Amino acid sequence: MYKLFIFVMLFYVGCSVTPRRMYGESQPLIRVGIIENRKEVHFQIEGKFNFVDESDHVKGRNMEGGHWRVVVTKEQPAEFDYVLSVGTTRNYLDAKSIQQSMKKKGLKTTIKKNSFRNRFSLPYLHKASYQVLLKKKFATESEAVEHKKSIAAKTNTEIVKRPIANPKGILNFKNLDTGKRFKAFGNIHIIGPKIEIANIDVGTGFHWERSDRRSYSDKIEFVLDLTGEITVINELPLESYLKGVVPSEMPASFPLEALKAQAVAARVEAVSKIGLRHPMKPFDLCDDVHCQAFSGTSKANKKTSEAVKSTSGVFMVHRGDITEAFYSGVCGGNTENNENAWTMNAKPFLRGIMDSKIKRNVMLHKKQNVINWINTKPEVYCNPFFRKSPRAINYAKRYFRWKEVYSRVELEEIIKKKTKEKFGELKDLRPLTRGVSGRITALEIVGTKKTFAITKELNIRQTLSNKTLYSACFYVKKEKKGKGLPDKFILHGAGWGHGVGMCQVGAAVMAHRDKRFNEILQHYYKGVKIKKLY
Repeated sequence: MYKLFIFVMLFYVGCSVTPRRMYGESQPLIRVGIIENRKEVHFQIEGKFNFVDESDHVKGRNMEGGHWRVVVTKEQPAEFDYVLSVGTTRNYLDAKSIQQSMKKKGLKTTIKKNSFRNRFSLPYLHKASYQVLLKKKFATESEAVEHKKSIAAKTNTEIVKRPIANPKGILNFKNLDTGKRFKAFGNIHIIGPKIEIANIDVGTGFHWERSDRRSYSDKIEFVLDLTGEITVINELPLESYLKGVVPSEMPASFPLEALKAQAVAARVEAVSKIGLRHPMKPFDLCDDVHCQAFSGTSKANKKTSEAVKSTSGVFMVHRGDITEAFYSGVCGGNTENNENAWTMNAKPFLRGIMDSKIKRNVMLHKKQNVINWINTKPEVYCNPFFRKSPRAINYAKRYFRWKEVYSRVELEEIIKKKTKEKFGELKDLRPLTRGVSGRITALEIVGTKKTFAITKELNIRQTLSNKTLYSACFYVKKEKKGKGLPDKFILHGAGWGHGVGMCQVGAAVMAHRDKRFNEILQHYYKGVKIKKLY
């Protein structure tokens, strides 16, 4: 009987707990790209360290700390061909569905399976991704760009560079304090000491774009990338990674339960995007908003680290799979359906909802309804103008409702720069379709020489701004001084971000009103179960 009890217990443990990994915990390792395609990288390191190769052999022992520089010599970039991707998914049936939708639009596609290294032995997690690619290949990137433009009215696409010959080059390290040199003929890494790296790109393409100096721990890898230049990767345990994500994605001044909800959402996003966001690169996720903002140890904060620690190993699961957990800054009062933002199938846990305790359909896909919505400040969680809102969300006042004013000439120049279209002078901007949050999903640009459409919310936001418009939930007013073309275009808008999934400011208000992190998550992600997987 005792042996049977031991057998049953071992079987139970084996089924419910993932295998123990590095660092003594049953958690995956994440590879984060923090610098890409650089000719030169500067870093500062404390104390003595070793340079280690890909086979974990020490190649440079007891190197002195200080200010180091690495450059590539005898570089030879990889050779590429180019294809267009119309979507990447974890589920083969979803990929087939995307393929069928492209066929109806007259586009021929193929499905490429990408299996990735099994560092992620979590239950409920798919082990491969499926990339839907247009069959046509291009010899140059400019040819791919032209074809991308020619089918923009049919679908949103992403250019994929595929290597057909490997890069070559030598990584040359030099200590600028001592003059000590080290030469590497392959990828090299450092483990252990704190490293500061200069000139990290932050918020690329958005209004907070800047360059920063940041600190990192664990393993830092210097890779000769496909361009023949340098990519720098930080490999670290998932929970350590999250301690660098949560304070970068949500203010530490937010209530703890909101930070815990953010920690869970970020954990889910990290593992659910493996193999999807950067299938052709030597890292899993980038460190910017394309994946999730990650600042290494630079913004480490006791409160945000507590949020990560207290939810360690907690995920959201739906129908036997780890979900996806998109989130954005300020939804503007109504979240959005995922398929309206990206080329992907509708997810039942990513449905647009009114961001309030009382649920009602405000029909924001209709013109007059969305105008009325934007012109008011409805009683929703993310409204920062209510007296009982926490002070920490005051910054959201500039995003909850906003206005952008352009002269016609200024907006013409922006659109021409972004689209390369020769449409003449700008006559009008006409929303063709809107999602459930009021965000425009197809916009017609009307010119004196040509009329064309822009689809998907991020494309629209980037087309109408030198950086990126706060959101695609807006209506357009034109001002004329006389007959003829408009003199000004005024965009009245609501929200900041794509609006899919959790509204971060809404989460802060819910936490301020004594909602627990699981209640916050189940408000924004419908039908999910909260499970501890390690």
